[in-house]
Amino acid sequence: MKEKYLAYLTTGLIAYLSPILTSLLFVGGLVMFDWITGVIKAQKAGEISSRKMIKKFYTGSSYLVAIAAVRWCEVYFGDVIPLVKPVIAMIALSELQSMRENIQAITGVDLLKNLFNVLQRKAES
Repeated sequence: MKEKYLAYLTTGLIAYLSPILTSLLFVGGLVMFDWITGVIKAQKAGEISSRKMIKKFYTGSSYLVAIAAVRWCEVYFGDVIPLVKPVIAMIALSELQSMRENIQAITGVDLLKNLFNVLQRKAES
């Protein structure tokens, strides 16, 4: 009998999360890349600690829970108000900024500054 309910629960979760699966994978990938660059940065600075690593795990997990909750609101309101994409955009910007800081600390190069310089040269010519 329990197997029947497990199958229902699994099917329900798949149906609920399938429209936002790519968003969940995207955010998960950003969090993992940020975590990896953060570990490299901490190792280079000699400040590696499990407390910071666990904090990043909780942050990434809370992102995924927040996306699922926002998806619930979207389903509740009948997809009239798109909520998932703006939340994904805010999380992505936060993670990209964190990765930028980590890469700058690791390599000493600010990727965004170089991009702005290239764009400014293109605009001037």
